[in-house]
Amino acid sequence: MAEIGKAANVKVNADMRTGKVKYASAHDLRRSFGERWAAKVMPQMLMLLMRHESIETTMKFYVGRNAKKAAEVLWEAHEQSSASGNTSGNSSPKLASGPNAPQAASL
Repeated sequence: MAEIGKAANVKVNADMRTGKVKYASAHDLRRSFGERWAAKVMPQMLMLLMRHESIETTMKFYVGRNAKKAAEVLWEAHEQSSASGNTSGNSSPKLASGPNAPQAASL
């Protein structure tokens, strides 16, 4: 399988000192599959897709490994909501109207 990765020129890593290149192997493709699907399906389904015998293996190697990406998404959403003045994300910046709407206090 590594020969196929080499023929397709799918590089996984390169050693800067020696210039030696590691081409994709079957295991690299399997790991990539697991990492991509971990963000899309529940751990139990990923366990089945990966054909793991135990959920612990799935959890250890694939679930929660994208914490940095999740943090980036959360911070971006936070920054967008802060820019609009809505930090809770659950209300409109407009004031509610009607007989049951809260009234502004007079100073």
